[in-house]
Amino acid sequence: MMNAQDIGESLGDKGDDRTWTTVFVVICYVWMDITCNLTQVPVVLLIADLAGNRQVTAASIGQVWSIAGSFVVSGYIMFFGPAHQSIKPFMGMLMGIMFVTCMSVVWFVKEEQYIPTVKPDTKQQLKDAFSALWVGFKKLPKVLLIYCLIFLLLQYGYTAYNGAKGQFFGIRVKDGLAENADKCGKEGQPECTQRQKDYNDGVRLAGGVTDTVFNLFGVAYLAIMPFLVRKIGAKWVIVIACVPQALLIIMSFCKVIAIDMILVILTSISQQTIFALQLPMIVYQIGLAPDNDLGMYAGAFNSANCAGQFLNFALATQLVKTSMTFALPVLVGGILSAIALLVAIFFLKLDMKTM
Repeated sequence: MMNAQDIGESLGDKGDDRTWTTVFVVICYVWMDITCNLTQVPVVLLIADLAGNRQVTAASIGQVWSIAGSFVVSGYIMFFGPAHQSIKPFMGMLMGIMFVTCMSVVWFVKEEQYIPTVKPDTKQQLKDAFSALWVGFKKLPKVLLIYCLIFLLLQYGYTAYNGAKGQFFGIRVKDGLAENADKCGKEGQPECTQRQKDYNDGVRLAGGVTDTVFNLFGVAYLAIMPFLVRKIGAKWVIVIACVPQALLIIMSFCKVIAIDMILVILTSISQQTIFALQLPMIVYQIGLAPDNDLGMYAGAFNSANCAGQFLNFALATQLVKTSMTFALPVLVGGILSAIALLVAIFFLKLDMKTM
């Protein structure tokens, strides 16, 4: 992916015709997303397997490690500027981190494979694997199905902002110009205009300082989340967590940088809650046993996450063409997050106060 442009140009891409570059970027991006999803589910299952009756605490700690990875990205952007201005070093850094972390798990984590008493038929296993997603959704208890819906709505809402945060701050808030902003000022290229500088500053603000504070706030919140679940229950923690993302409605109309930053940082509560409570909710409802199909339910929740992101990507390309440009996806994300809030208040029947 880091060399997609060079490969594309060697195959004949010129000017605005970037067919081959697009092909390689899309292939790499899709494969990267597949890799990410294949990694996430086993990781949360490993945590759940080792956590015993402290599922919320263990999930919070696991989520903190996830934030640690986000720190690397936001820190890079904060110190070195927008990633699109130095894409190869940025991608190289990501490759190095992925190698170290993945190999550490492969080398140090020792897992005893579950062997069923009766060996299942290979063909039946393949059939079950491909039908697991649908079966998982069908078998979800009502409480988990409602939580899955909340999860989907909140993920749409956050992805609506996160997928366009650079453009939102760079174009909508700072009135910058994205065209050639990744090339201007480099050797052989004209100097950046003020609007191009404003765009790059907006991208750096969104992905650097704001994301770093977002992550710091998330770590602080996760430290107290198990206590909150024990005191007021998971239902009301989820209800409260939906509120910050509903405030994206206000943010879509606001061009005051400080207010926008605060609203984005507060959405960390929504994201850390919805991810950290995912496995504890499943374990609370169905228990923790070798043959309870925990992975199938975790896969169903992961699919809800993907569905929320997919819906956003499908709609955002059309929404940004309106007069509100990159503010409209944020507005729609806020509205869907508000719907998630209402669903959590009126339909989520849950009395979980375990740590």
